[in-house]
Amino acid sequence: MLYFPQLSTGAVGQYPIQKRRLSRTVINEASDGARHKLADSNAAAVEWSLNFQTLTDDERDALTRFHGSVEGQWGDFTFLDPTDNLLCWSEKLDDAVWERNLLLTVTTGVADPQGGTNANRISNTGAGPLAIQQVVNGPGWYEYAFSLQARSDQAQQLTLIRSTATASQSSVYEIGPDWMPILLSGKFAGTDPSVTFGIQLQPGGSADLFAIQVEAQIGASGYKKTLSNCGVYPNARFLDDDLTIQADGPSQHSCQIRIHTRA
Repeated sequence: MLYFPQLSTGAVGQYPIQKRRLSRTVINEASDGARHKLADSNAAAVEWSLNFQTLTDDERDALTRFHGSVEGQWGDFTFLDPTDNLLCWSEKLDDAVWERNLLLTVTTGVADPQGGTNANRISNTGAGPLAIQQVVNGPGWYEYAFSLQARSDQAQQLTLIRSTATASQSSVYEIGPDWMPILLSGKFAGTDPSVTFGIQLQPGGSADLFAIQVEAQIGASGYKKTLSNCGVYPNARFLDDDLTIQADGPSQHSCQIRIHTRA
């Protein structure tokens, strides 16, 4: 699988980024004049316009090689949306996309720090540490930021874990009655095609979680709620066969890249 490359900063794109969703409505007009409308889901698509500035020679070469490797508009690649959350069902931890032991229970509809009831409570009823986790089908060697807000009625430890088939990173955080933002970021070497992000509790522990998010960048940005879809697009394509890169100075380059995928 081919993946759209990250810049040396760990970012996939530079702001401002233009993103638009395309849809089509089919209209059937009957002989009596009645009109029936139906959304054509097969025509739904998403497009991005990425404007890059101050690219180094190495970044320019990486984009040029990648564009050539998929032969312009011809080949598919995986694109990790820099404006979205890479996790699905970010506020529904009892969904099947979240893997967990049955001794780790999930309660939805818990009060969140924004005054709503969109947080989740996880409780470890087992005799050992247990985690809830989700697999992101993105390259293991990318830079990722795994962030969330957490609290607990009693002071305790919460562990964030980022792992692939060949590497693992974890960090322990002390949480208490106040909502606290926590972040685990970094990158691995290797060629693993997916990354697992997990939240681990000690035996008897319980924690409220909100704004759970993974992004392909070095730090966390504003929270984006997701449902069944997230920011991983495995069938993206370039909209242009040509890639024009302008030289603005020594190791200073700029270009515009347009990407399209089915929604």
